This record gives sequence, structure tokens and C-alpha cells, in this order.
Amino acid sequence: MKKLTIILGLILTISNIFADIQNKIEQFESENAKLFVQPLVNAFGTTMNTGFYHTAKVLKPFTFGLNVNVMMAFVPNEDKTFIAKRPDISFLGQNLYEEETIETATIFGEDGGRFTSNYPGITDLQMPDGLNIPAVPFAMPQFNLGLPGGNELLIRGFPKTEIDKDFGEFGFWGVGLKHSIDQYISLFPIDIAIQGIYQNLYVGDILKSTNINANLQVSKKLLMLTGYCGVGIDKTNVSFEYNYTYDDIDEIGTIFQNNKTVEFEIEGENEVRMTAGIRYSILLLKFYTDYTVSEYNTLNAGFGISF
Repeated sequence: MKKLTIILGLILTISNIFADIQNKIEQFESENAKLFVQPLVNAFGTTMNTGFYHTAKVLKPFTFGLNVNVMMAFVPNEDKTFIAKRPDISFLGQNLYEEETIETATIFGEDGGRFTSNYPGITDLQMPDGLNIPAVPFAMPQFNLGLPGGNELLIRGFPKTEIDKDFGEFGFWGVGLKHSIDQYISLFPIDIAIQGIYQNLYVGDILKSTNINANLQVSKKLLMLTGYCGVGIDKTNVSFEYNYTYDDIDEIGTIFQNNKTVEFEIEGENEVRMTAGIRYSILLLKFYTDYTVSEYNTLNAGFGISF
């Protein structure tokens, strides 16, 4: 019960991070917004495509397992800042802001930069600060069911839940299928399987994410220990939609607030991943940890029970 409370608390923390992200991204027009949130797409694409397996052995037909994974994707230092371009707004041939570009924080960086105003009535354009975090957490409940023919069904997710009226709902789900390869090789001492997974993540009205992973797994059990490794390919696509409000100026010099709807899509830079880990079994209980080398290296730890 205590572990479940911790997991639910972590999921709530993740949803609150997304709520903070919504407030920050609404301060950007599309070009700078893409650069600001690209690390977010990389990080959550990596974490969501982690923890699919802790053995290549497929469950026997109609047996099942319940697992909980806790992941941590580490943010590279080079992904904590980006070069922002000033808004393309001018009056009498002069841009509203002095600097053409500035260095500022990405969503995971620290201090936001500032564009200096060229007009007394226009305030400086302050870029939002980042979250200033070195790693990005995620938690993933998961259910596995053995099927005939050396197959295994995977279902994972968290139901859509309203965080608050301003933010909206947060939720995610995924489904996958694993197939045993070693069943076709007589007396083969190593378990081998392939797996494909499709996942969706919803964050209020601002963000929708699609994640696809295909992987090859290999494992070997010796007494209570199982060593496992795998190689996979990720594909992440995230769409954003929000309202952007900014200072504008008309042809006679009147300053006013303008707004527009911003929509864009970003693909994650995470593609190939390599994973290695170890699992310890005590009767029905399983405890495991693994490390993934990808665009964002990721540490995963989990526990579960299999019947």
C-alpha cells in the first residue's frame, strides 16, 4: 500500500510538472516554443518507451503479471539552453526589441534570457525560466497477460484524471505484443523475443503524444537471477496547441495586446536504444533494475508479481 501511494504521488508530481510546462510554453510563439520544449519531447519519449520487459521469457498462456516501473531520464547539459530569436514585430522599420537572438533556458534549463525593448511603451520581453532539473521522472503501472502461441499482451497506463479546471486532464495508456523467438529453436538455452508497443499521453488541451517502440530482447535465468538486455527503436511525435499573447503595435504607434493560436508538432530525437538489466525473483515477487543508453540515458527500477 505504501509503495502504491508513492507511485500515485509520483504520477501527481509528473502531472504538476506538465501544468507548469503549460504556463511556460504559452509565453512563446511557435519557432522558439519548438526549441524550448524539444528536450521535453526527448525526455518523455525516452521514459515512456522504457520498462517494457525484465525478461525475454514469455508468460505461459493465461498467466499474468502486474508491474510498476519508475524511470529517470537524465538531461544532457547541452539541452538546457537554446538560441531564441526575437519576435518579428517592427514599427517604422525598427524591431520592437534590440537583440536579434539571445541564449535562454529550455524547459529543463535554469534562467530565461531577456530581449531589450526599443520603445518606452513596450516592456522588455522576458523569456520564462526552465524547471532547472537534472533528470525527468516518470512512473508506469503495467499489466502482462500470457497468450497462446508464445505471445504476451502488455497493457500500461493511468486513466485520464482532471488535475484542475485550468489545466484539464492528464493521462496515458499503451498496448503491446511480445512474441517468443526461441520457441522455434529446440533446446535453445537463451530466451529471445521481439516486441512492439503503441502508447499515447494526454496533457490537458495543450499536448498529445504518440510513442512507438519495437525491440529485440535476450535473457538468461540462473537460479533467482535473470540477466536481460535488448535493443530497440523509438519514434515519438508530440503535437502542441495553445494561445499565445504578446505586445503588438499598429501603424500609428498604438501599443496593444494581441494573441493567436499556436499549433505545431515535434518529433523526438530519441531513436535507437540499448538496454541491460538484472532481475531478482523470490517466489512470485520480481525486483529489477536496468539502464538504457539513448539520446537521454535512462535508469529504470521496478517490482512486480507474476502468477
